[in-house]
Amino acid sequence: MLTLPELIAADPDRTARTAQEWHRLARTVGGHAAELDRQLAALRARWTGTAAEAATAHLSALCTELDRATPALYAIEQALTEHAATVARAQDIAVSAGAYAGCYRVSVGADGTTTLDRTGERPDAGDVSAAERLTAELHHALALAEGSDAATAARLASSGPVTPDEASGPPPDRDPVHVAAWWHGLSPAQRRTLLDRHPELVGDLDGVPATDRDVANRVRLARLLADPGTPHRAGLLAIGARLDAAGPDRAYLLGLSTDGSGRAIVALGDPDTADNVVTSVPGLGGRLDHVADELARIDHLSAAARHTAPHESTSVIAWLGYDAPDTLVQAADKGRAVGAESALHRFQAGLRATHRGSASHNTVIGLSYGSTVVGFTGHALGLAADDVVLIGSPGVGVAHATDLGLNPAHVWASTARHDVINAAASPVQPGLPPLLRPLFGEHTEHLWYGPSPAGYAFGAHVFSSAPGRATDPVGTHTAYFDPGNPALTNMADIAVGDLAEVS
Repeated sequence: MLTLPELIAADPDRTARTAQEWHRLARTVGGHAAELDRQLAALRARWTGTAAEAATAHLSALCTELDRATPALYAIEQALTEHAATVARAQDIAVSAGAYAGCYRVSVGADGTTTLDRTGERPDAGDVSAAERLTAELHHALALAEGSDAATAARLASSGPVTPDEASGPPPDRDPVHVAAWWHGLSPAQRRTLLDRHPELVGDLDGVPATDRDVANRVRLARLLADPGTPHRAGLLAIGARLDAAGPDRAYLLGLSTDGSGRAIVALGDPDTADNVVTSVPGLGGRLDHVADELARIDHLSAAARHTAPHESTSVIAWLGYDAPDTLVQAADKGRAVGAESALHRFQAGLRATHRGSASHNTVIGLSYGSTVVGFTGHALGLAADDVVLIGSPGVGVAHATDLGLNPAHVWASTARHDVINAAASPVQPGLPPLLRPLFGEHTEHLWYGPSPAGYAFGAHVFSSAPGRATDPVGTHTAYFDPGNPALTNMADIAVGDLAEVS
């Protein structure tokens, strides 16, 4: 049984450094595998004959071995990184509780049990209450670390070589609940075989655990980057850089596509084990080529949530899972929001289907046109979320918060005073100088897609955000996630369920 001295003496930073070494190895092997596969295809196109067949067969076998090794290497890195983060969190809880014990007549035993000092003055009700609370916190810290230790050992043991075993494909309806049941019904060898041979199938499948999707998509990313002709290269490199970054929030690549304008889903922290899960839906310009902006936003929100609730785990997700508008003309068309409904609905349902342990507190945030996507989805299909946040919104397609399929007490909104979206009473107004806007209709609370969610008639909880500058309405529109903006603090409070603190 783990003791408090052993927990405090643990070195999670060393485990994290070891995980980074495994990550570098996985990236190297995966990159070599992808490059060798590309060269092999070119060699087959140029070389024929008996010698060519023998050489390409040998290289093909080598590619297969490297392809099999890569998912296992990423799985080892995942397990070690997550274990380091969990032990560090358990240490923080234990240290905080220990410091708190000094304020009361309480002593702490090695097993986390507290004892009241009954010598001298009789302990009062505050001492008794503190002892009970501290015991619960310390036992929670020990259980957290012990549970992670056992789970990590099991994951590492299962990462060894397996005999390939083909499995049947996922359910045709792609329902996340059905997909989750199918995935859990597979043997470890069947799951590994799918990751090795069909990462494109696993990576985008809602209902597959985040850890497995991440492995599959990292393999896909390596293959895409090995091809010089791959589109959206800047966005892919930005994702790769964030996946490589060390820090308190390990990144998980939950979706990836270079088709059309590109798609990407990146989570900071494992949503399947987090206490709180936030999905951020971007608006205008929220495409793969601009993914670096979205990654910065979720980094800021993740840090704010960690500051607000340091003893809870929060996963923040950038969901670039739809064809976001790139121009004002495109943003004036509801077709992209309608087209995103099924994907966002299914993704949120998938988060519920794969989550382990106690139910997480899930929040969906929509920025700009992203709020329109959230509104259309909630109204048409529903969203598996506890809270919805609509910021800088041009309207969400409904007249009142009650139309979003959620208790209006859990619908939140904010629009900065100088946000350009305030002028969006017609599709052309935001691009016009202020003096010309009256020619196209005065500003009203009825925006492109209905009343402003930040208007009191809509029925949402309206929270504060920095007013921004009248001289920079576009910059104000993109500043909600900036550090120091009250909107960021308020979104963090909502994300961790600390709703009474929202102002």
